[in-house]
Amino acid sequence: MTSTIRYFDGRISTPHPAHIHPVYYQGVLDGFVITWKDTSNTQQQKRHFPKDYEYLPAVDKAPHALIMSDGSKIEFLGKPPDWLPLHHQKLFSQVSHMEKHWKWVAVGIAVMCVLVVGLYRFGIPLAAHHIAHSLPHDILMEIGDSGENEVLEMTTQSIISQKRQDAITALYHKLDPNPKAKILIRGGGELGMNAVAIANNTIVITDELIILSHHDDEILAVLAHEQGHLTHRHTLEKAISSLGVGALIFVATGDVNSLLLTLPSLLTFAHYSQQAELEADKFAIDELKRLGISPIHLANILERMSKDAKHSHWSMPSTHPTTEQRIKQVKQNLDSPSH
Repeated sequence: MTSTIRYFDGRISTPHPAHIHPVYYQGVLDGFVITWKDTSNTQQQKRHFPKDYEYLPAVDKAPHALIMSDGSKIEFLGKPPDWLPLHHQKLFSQVSHMEKHWKWVAVGIAVMCVLVVGLYRFGIPLAAHHIAHSLPHDILMEIGDSGENEVLEMTTQSIISQKRQDAITALYHKLDPNPKAKILIRGGGELGMNAVAIANNTIVITDELIILSHHDDEILAVLAHEQGHLTHRHTLEKAISSLGVGALIFVATGDVNSLLLTLPSLLTFAHYSQQAELEADKFAIDELKRLGISPIHLANILERMSKDAKHSHWSMPSTHPTTEQRIKQVKQNLDSPSH
């Protein structure tokens, strides 16, 4: 019942030719003994009990093996001896059998694809939502301040008069925001015709977008839409989603430092999902109606921006049917008189 093996003693990397044989106590297997000669050609023996090892099945060209609790290792030259009890041997045998059949490999690949798609479709967005709505206020402000600095570097000093800027800020104060935002008016620069909601409760609107508007209520609709993104933390949520698996790692580890390093630039370039756009639009619609202002002003600015889409970045989706869906939502809520 003795089997020839390769034995790694845990002290040197070279294996020893060795033998393994069972030990019985009152007719019951009580472990085994390994016999080998060390580097000085001295005979050595070591006793192990069943609880001392973990079985590693053969994979590809790797042999069957036992990993011992003392750091040593046994490699079998063929199959493990029949007398040796192996944990989960039946399961490992089934897995090995499946690995050798392309149909099971194809099934495994398909399952993996489903898991990966599910992770990116549901796991990461859920993790991002959790992070965005649970970050402490001071961390939120620190990330947002860095994002605001990037936006300021990308834009220029506004050419709109201070009186007009004050009037636009006064428009925002008609809203009932939570949280209340700081309004910055900037020349478009690299952002062009744009309005951006930043995580530190700042809304930046550019000269180009203000000039495009035909009515103050259109500007108010834009500000209300961006406030919707702030209220629902869409900007932060989308930026965190852009981290991909990093978002899941943060949930598991709580490593805030990595977020502080990565998120500021992502805040500037986050592209909202259609659901987030519609949710922010609905916030704007409700606020306009609360003020007795027709939501048609939101539809009007959306239509005008879609016609000039090549110059526009403001929360605009990449496809025209998506814009039409947003406008459709606005028109479905026109139950108050137009102003």
